Amino acid sequence: MTWSIKTALLAASVLACGQAFAQAQPANDQIEVAELGAVDPFEVGVSSVLPETVWSSGHAGALNGALSVLPDRASSGWSNPAAARLALSALRSSGEPPRGGRDDFALAAKRADRALSAGRAQLVYELMARTPRVNESDALSRVYAETALAMGRRQEACRVADALLEGRDAAYWLRLRASCLALDGRIPAAELTAELARAQAQTPAFDQVFDALTLNQPAPEGFRPRTALQLTLLEALAPGVRLYPHEDAPNWLHLAAERTGPTIALPQTLPEALEAAVVMEGAERAAALGALIGQDLDREIAAEALAIRLSDAAQQDLFMEAALTFGPEVASLPITENTLAHGVHFVLAALAADDFVAAERWREALLDGPPEPAPAPRPTSELGELPPLGSDDLLAAGEDKTLQAVAWQPPSPGLMVAIDFARAIALDQIEDDAFMALLAARLETATPERLCQAAGLVALGADDQGELQQALSGLTRQTGVTPPALGPLLLASGAGALGETQLHAASLLERHPEDAETCAASMLALDHAGLRRQALQYLLARVIEDTA
Repeated sequence: MTWSIKTALLAASVLACGQAFAQAQPANDQIEVAELGAVDPFEVGVSSVLPETVWSSGHAGALNGALSVLPDRASSGWSNPAAARLALSALRSSGEPPRGGRDDFALAAKRADRALSAGRAQLVYELMARTPRVNESDALSRVYAETALAMGRRQEACRVADALLEGRDAAYWLRLRASCLALDGRIPAAELTAELARAQAQTPAFDQVFDALTLNQPAPEGFRPRTALQLTLLEALAPGVRLYPHEDAPNWLHLAAERTGPTIALPQTLPEALEAAVVMEGAERAAALGALIGQDLDREIAAEALAIRLSDAAQQDLFMEAALTFGPEVASLPITENTLAHGVHFVLAALAADDFVAAERWREALLDGPPEPAPAPRPTSELGELPPLGSDDLLAAGEDKTLQAVAWQPPSPGLMVAIDFARAIALDQIEDDAFMALLAARLETATPERLCQAAGLVALGADDQGELQQALSGLTRQTGVTPPALGPLLLASGAGALGETQLHAASLLERHPEDAETCAASMLALDHAGLRRQALQYLLARVIEDTA
């Protein structure tokens, strides 16, 4: 038995993005054409988490404004992962299009573009693969082609380029078709098409890898791609080599490039496989650990792999992403003295995955210690009887080994407070006296991050006996610090526009992640619009990331 790293990478990517919706098959071609013609791009989603009124509760113009202030797919992406997930939960949801927005392909393309910036190419590729009439829109087709290329689905990207109805002679599509021709070995046609693209716009980086491919030369030394098309060409020039995008490339392209590289097989025995995984680095290490986490042959090995994977993610400020992916595995892990050493991370991962039963079981074990092992049977003499009363053998046989064991030490009170704090948020138990005590304990260390969390929770109904209001009343902004522009958020919330409210909140929290006023206003607006669960999930993610 061997473990394929590329297979594990693909599985991890699918897990991170969630399960795709099954597509209904039409009864015949005539029905298919009629149905697809009636579907609007906004009516297609991937793992929708919001009500069907997510878009129809708002207006196309207002939604365009909300999307315009989010990071686009050409940017470096988001700096606040929790805010990115808040935006993505709206962007991946489906529903009736916004008022005035039916068949607005440019608006639908902007939605997909912002979803790509906030997440992984896999999710947006699934969204585009389900979206009807993509070939009617240059903008939608570009997002589709980019995500297909990022996922290594070159042939599909080429079909998108061929199917486009309008704008197909733009430089982008000429470069893509030239690449498709070159990768198929049709070099003269590829070079002619590339010349047409150069006549419109010069692209030295593309020409560098394209010329190497058409001239049958090796990959340019030190070349680091900035686009999905450049990544595709470089992968053809250097198959089996781990590719690293340029530092200025968007984050989603860096994530997509993790699928490149050689196929690495782990040793057959699980302990040796774990040892091999630990000495790896980067995406290979993450994928190898992911494969070990998912195996059912030895769940203690799985627990050790998960502990390492979560620890790595915490050091990279990516704990929630790993927790959302692997949190469901916590329920099947055995609680032993060894695994309980990582219990804090396991509780947080279970809470992130909404597995409150597993989180509670591990929390109780953190307090009480691992279950006692079953007592070994008392030894007997060769005649099948117990040794004589008072004999040294009996004393040795009956000695309670547990008396020699070191008494279990629960995590520090501060960590247990953080766990109970996160647990109460996950369960929406923030309005009782017990939570008030937890909130007061957290505010004893009043960092900007914790003040922000507290402000959001008080806006959702937590009681701090006025202490937070008093603490914030004396705060002033530093000179030159731009205050949050709360108007669009409050107007969207007041109008009950679900998608717009969530996107405006995410945008504000991205730009002002530790501003208590922003946290309070965003949570209040989300709650008022009927998005309380999304507000609590945002705060839970911040608390988990802060604790991990």
